[in-house]
Amino acid sequence: MSNAPGIDVGRFGRTLVLIGFVTAVFLTLTADRLGGETFQIGAFAIGTMAFITAIVGFFIAAGSRVEA
Repeated sequence: MSNAPGIDVGRFGRTLVLIGFVTAVFLTLTADRLGGETFQIGAFAIGTMAFITAIVGFFIAAGSRVEA
């Protein structure tokens, strides 16, 4: 953690990279197995979970500032 005020950008960046990688893998697998409207529903669900996980990652990065 750095001594600068604000969120821990390094932690947040690593979290976003991990979320992006996992989301890409799941979307690739979903596209391979599903088609048409079912794929759209699956992609929306995966994207929604990735967005919620990114929000939680932001809160964790911001919370590390409160603890310091």
